[in-house]
Amino acid sequence: MAVGKTGSKVIESPDQYAEMVSTSSKTRPVLIFWTAPWCGPCRLSAPVVKEVMKQFSGDIEVAEVCTDDLPEVASDAGIVSIPTIQLWYEGKLRDTIIGCVAKSVLATAVEKVLEDTTQQKKSL
Repeated sequence: MAVGKTGSKVIESPDQYAEMVSTSSKTRPVLIFWTAPWCGPCRLSAPVVKEVMKQFSGDIEVAEVCTDDLPEVASDAGIVSIPTIQLWYEGKLRDTIIGCVAKSVLATAVEKVLEDTTQQKKSL
Protein backbone atom coordinates (compact mmCIF):
# COMPACT_ATOMS: atom_id res chain seq x y z
CA MET A 1 0.00 0.00 0.00
CA ALA A 2 1.34 3.44 -0.92
CA VAL A 3 1.96 6.26 1.56
CA GLY A 4 0.03 9.52 1.21
CA LYS A 5 0.74 13.17 1.97
CA THR A 6 -0.18 12.64 5.60
CA GLY A 7 2.15 9.67 5.96
CA SER A 8 -0.86 7.37 6.13
CA LYS A 9 -1.79 4.43 3.94
CA VAL A 10 -3.33 5.26 0.56
CA ILE A 11 -6.36 3.19 -0.32
CA GLU A 12 -6.00 2.24 -3.96
CA SER A 13 -8.92 -0.11 -4.57
CA PRO A 14 -12.53 -0.67 -3.53
CA ASP A 15 -11.43 -3.87 -1.78
CA GLN A 16 -8.84 -2.02 0.31
CA TYR A 17 -11.49 0.52 1.32
CA ALA A 18 -13.95 -2.22 2.29
CA GLU A 19 -11.24 -3.97 4.30
CA MET A 20 -10.34 -0.76 6.11
CA VAL A 21 -13.87 0.23 7.15
CA SER A 22 -15.21 -3.25 7.86
CA THR A 23 -12.31 -5.31 9.22
CA SER A 24 -9.67 -2.84 10.45
CA SER A 25 -12.27 -0.70 12.22
CA LYS A 26 -13.29 -3.67 14.38
CA THR A 27 -10.14 -3.44 16.49
CA ARG A 28 -9.63 0.33 16.59
CA PRO A 29 -11.12 3.47 15.04
CA VAL A 30 -10.19 4.28 11.45
CA LEU A 31 -9.90 7.83 10.11
CA ILE A 32 -10.45 8.08 6.34
CA PHE A 33 -9.20 11.30 4.71
CA TRP A 34 -10.95 11.91 1.36
CA THR A 35 -8.80 14.13 -0.83
CA ALA A 36 -7.63 14.98 -4.37
CA PRO A 37 -4.34 16.44 -5.67
CA TRP A 38 -5.99 19.52 -7.20
CA CYS A 39 -7.92 20.40 -4.03
CA GLY A 40 -6.41 23.41 -2.22
CA PRO A 41 -8.37 22.89 1.02
CA CYS A 42 -7.23 19.24 0.99
CA ARG A 43 -3.60 20.38 0.86
CA LEU A 44 -4.29 22.64 3.85
CA SER A 45 -5.96 19.79 5.74
CA ALA A 46 -3.22 17.20 5.13
CA PRO A 47 -0.84 18.58 7.81
CA VAL A 48 -3.71 18.67 10.32
CA VAL A 49 -4.54 15.02 9.62
CA LYS A 50 -0.84 14.16 9.92
CA GLU A 51 -0.56 15.90 13.32
CA VAL A 52 -3.66 14.13 14.64
CA MET A 53 -2.35 10.81 13.28
CA LYS A 54 0.85 11.35 15.29
CA GLN A 55 -1.06 12.49 18.37
CA PHE A 56 -3.18 9.34 18.41
CA SER A 57 -0.52 6.95 17.08
CA GLY A 58 -1.41 3.41 18.08
CA ASP A 59 -4.99 4.35 18.97
CA ILE A 60 -6.35 4.98 15.48
CA GLU A 61 -5.55 3.91 11.95
CA VAL A 62 -5.44 6.57 9.23
CA ALA A 63 -5.87 6.16 5.48
CA GLU A 64 -6.28 8.47 2.49
CA VAL A 65 -8.57 8.00 -0.47
CA CYS A 66 -8.16 10.06 -3.64
CA THR A 67 -11.63 10.76 -5.00
CA ASP A 68 -10.18 11.09 -8.53
CA ASP A 69 -8.77 7.55 -8.37
CA LEU A 70 -11.81 5.93 -6.74
CA PRO A 71 -14.88 8.00 -7.70
CA GLU A 72 -17.25 5.05 -7.33
CA VAL A 73 -16.01 4.37 -3.80
CA ALA A 74 -16.37 8.06 -2.92
CA SER A 75 -19.91 8.09 -4.28
CA ASP A 76 -20.84 4.92 -2.39
CA ALA A 77 -19.40 6.44 0.80
CA GLY A 78 -21.58 9.54 0.36
CA ILE A 79 -18.70 11.92 -0.31
CA VAL A 80 -20.11 15.09 -1.89
CA SER A 81 -17.34 17.54 -1.05
CA ILE A 82 -13.64 17.36 -0.24
CA PRO A 83 -11.81 17.40 2.00
CA THR A 84 -13.98 15.06 4.04
CA ILE A 85 -12.84 13.11 7.07
CA GLN A 86 -14.76 10.07 8.23
CA LEU A 87 -14.25 8.22 11.50
CA TRP A 88 -15.23 4.54 11.49
CA TYR A 89 -15.41 2.04 14.32
CA GLU A 90 -16.80 -1.51 14.30
CA GLY A 91 -17.81 -1.11 10.66
CA LYS A 92 -20.01 1.89 11.44
CA LEU A 93 -19.52 5.51 10.47
CA ARG A 94 -19.19 7.40 13.77
CA ASP A 95 -18.45 10.95 12.58
CA THR A 96 -17.98 12.99 9.40
CA ILE A 97 -16.19 16.33 9.07
CA ILE A 98 -16.49 18.21 5.78
CA GLY A 99 -14.09 20.99 4.79
CA CYS A 100 -10.93 22.36 6.35
CA VAL A 101 -10.78 21.76 10.05
CA ALA A 102 -8.62 22.96 12.92
CA LYS A 103 -6.46 20.39 14.67
CA SER A 104 -8.36 20.91 17.92
CA VAL A 105 -11.70 20.13 16.24
CA LEU A 106 -10.39 16.96 14.60
CA ALA A 107 -8.62 15.85 17.78
CA THR A 108 -11.84 16.35 19.76
CA ALA A 109 -13.78 14.23 17.24
CA VAL A 110 -11.17 11.45 17.50
CA GLU A 111 -11.20 11.66 21.31
CA LYS A 112 -14.99 11.29 21.34
CA VAL A 113 -14.84 8.16 19.17
CA LEU A 114 -12.05 6.76 21.38
CA GLU A 115 -14.13 7.50 24.51
CA ASP A 116 -17.11 5.75 22.95
CA THR A 117 -14.97 2.69 22.14
CA THR A 118 -13.61 2.62 25.70
CA GLN A 119 -17.13 2.81 27.14
CA GLN A 120 -18.29 -0.02 24.87
CA LYS A 121 -15.37 -2.23 25.92
CA LYS A 122 -16.02 -1.56 29.63
CA SER A 123 -19.69 -2.51 29.30
CA LEU A 124 -18.84 -5.92 27.82
